[in-house]
Amino acid sequence: MAPAVQIEPLTKADVAAAVNLAVRVLGVKPGDRGKQFASDITDDLRQTFVAKANSKVVAYGRVIELAANEAGPGTPAGCYLSGVLVDPAWQLRGIATELTRARLRWAFTRTDTVFYVTGADNIGSLQLHAALGFQEVKRFRSERSAAGRDVLSQLARTAERC
Repeated sequence: MAPAVQIEPLTKADVAAAVNLAVRVLGVKPGDRGKQFASDITDDLRQTFVAKANSKVVAYGRVIELAANEAGPGTPAGCYLSGVLVDPAWQLRGIATELTRARLRWAFTRTDTVFYVTGADNIGSLQLHAALGFQEVKRFRSERSAAGRDVLSQLARTAERC
């Protein structure tokens, strides 16, 4: 039987494990992620949540407040979900969905609408967010995704989501 996964805010004690996960799975440089995660702990405009199994970080997801056009051309200022990463050995267990729910709870204490941007070719992300009620707002040209187009979606707070 697989161990239970706990979702909680990132702490200083989790930073090294989260950085190691990003380096191993994404091939990023550790210094960049370390600084990003450290600021997620101290900055009131952002938060990272981690998923832990047996006290080991197996996934993380961020939420951050961005200025207009910061997420892409013509995107509004607001609270954006960003950067879910699940260890491949832990995928397809609902962890990304639970991380997204935790990020939404955090965001909805600050705003009535939450946004996210993903590549038009990221079918898994599009399906996950649609299942939670996100609606596509627009598509725009982007060099960040292999498809060359990104999708901006939003979710409005309702009484059920508070």
